[in-house]
Amino acid sequence: MGRHRWIAAAVLLMMTGAGAQTANPPVLDEALDAPSRAHIINEFARRLTEQHVDGARAKAAADDLRKRLARGEYDDQLTARALAARVSRDVAAVAPDRHTYLEWVPYDLGDERQRPVPPAQSADNYGLKRFETLADNIGYLKITRFGPMERGAIEAAGRFMAQAADCPALIIDVRDAGGDGQAMAALVSSYVLVDRRSYVFRDKQIHLHDQINREGRVMDEYWTWDDVAGRRFGGYKPLYILVNDKTSGAAEGFAYDLQQYVRRAVVVGMPTLGDARVGAKQRISRQLQTSIAVTRASNVVTRANWEGMGVQPDRMAASGVALDTTLQLARNALLQPSTGKARAAQAVP
Repeated sequence: MGRHRWIAAAVLLMMTGAGAQTANPPVLDEALDAPSRAHIINEFARRLTEQHVDGARAKAAADDLRKRLARGEYDDQLTARALAARVSRDVAAVAPDRHTYLEWVPYDLGDERQRPVPPAQSADNYGLKRFETLADNIGYLKITRFGPMERGAIEAAGRFMAQAADCPALIIDVRDAGGDGQAMAALVSSYVLVDRRSYVFRDKQIHLHDQINREGRVMDEYWTWDDVAGRRFGGYKPLYILVNDKTSGAAEGFAYDLQQYVRRAVVVGMPTLGDARVGAKQRISRQLQTSIAVTRASNVVTRANWEGMGVQPDRMAASGVALDTTLQLARNALLQPSTGKARAAQAVP
């Protein structure tokens, strides 16, 4: 083989090998001996007892884990991945919620270089998918998630809501939507709410809900904004929110808060997932981390939340017909004389 052919073959072999490594990266799965398993389970049980928002149920789950460990039920779970699946299942049987589990990750938690890079928040326009006008100029806003607050998200919300400002009615679709951006949900709520407790004295900000810990102490507060980008839709025109059984997290809070505040919004669809808690994650081994629900939502009006039961629609409708049903509700509302009077009375900043 000539020199040039040998070099070409070597380069091809190197490229092939590099491609194979990229396409099939090794998946780590931490091996666990008996002392390691005991440490992980006992530490998870301790954190449950000390941190979980539902102290009584968390203690029951922690005691159950310790009993199972003593009986040797985890002796066959020889890797981090297997132990995470089994322990999470056992905890869910006693203290079910979406934020409490033992999580396995396919990389070393102690090596920041291995952590996957999260997608840019702007990649999907911060969850604001599209705005359009339907029949009779009724506005329709599709939201796929409520993410973290960023300057770009604030500006995007202003652009979208400005398009809705002149619509006589608005439908906000959060079917399948989730996210943990409760602050983002509060920002969007600012465009459709005004203080209606008094015609004389009106607060510029409305307190929506809090996240409270197991002692009832407020850890986070969520209020509407007194100053927003662009024009507001206002607090009186007909407003509808579409939900389904996949609507979760911050999207549920958005629907619940607007439903409860002087019945501002009519919620249409199916009961939502029922996720009103916030979790915190802590590393426990090379590839395992605990996730524990540490706070729960408390709506300012009801002093309750939607955990477990989900947000209950004012009008039940299957996802396939929910939009058509809501559109007809909006058109009927616009025919009512009282709706016209309310639109004339509102003051939109």
